[in-house]
Amino acid sequence: MDRGDTTGPIVQVRRRVKAGAEQIFDLWTKPDLMVRWMSPFPGTVDCKASCDLRPGGAFSLVMSSEQASREVSGTYVQIDRPRKLVFTWMGPLTNNVNTLVTVELNPRGDETDLVVTHERLPTQAIHEGHTKGWGNILDHLADAVSKDA
Repeated sequence: MDRGDTTGPIVQVRRRVKAGAEQIFDLWTKPDLMVRWMSPFPGTVDCKASCDLRPGGAFSLVMSSEQASREVSGTYVQIDRPRKLVFTWMGPLTNNVNTLVTVELNPRGDETDLVVTHERLPTQAIHEGHTKGWGNILDHLADAVSKDA
């Protein structure tokens, strides 16, 4: 899929997190931190992560639960620390099609408004699952931040 293609369903999930944008940006971009929270499954987080944080650099995730495992990979498109991160996202649940995820961080005092937008999903049928998955991911991120406080 071409980067200019904006067709298909869009998932957008928002959270206000009690942490600074720099801290949250690090959680999204450092593998040793990503493994603590990056999971679309409720409950315990089990994740393996690697990333090459630069435009065009690749990342890969293996997120597991007792019932299932999800492998996802992508490349970084835009890195604007600590405000914005844009990357492709591809795995079995996107029909192995490159989709696009934008993470926006907007500081609000000692908190940060976090907006995740997932575009170019190949079918409406996967919209609900991705909405739940991103919701769980952001819940885990908020838990990871609160454990650091």
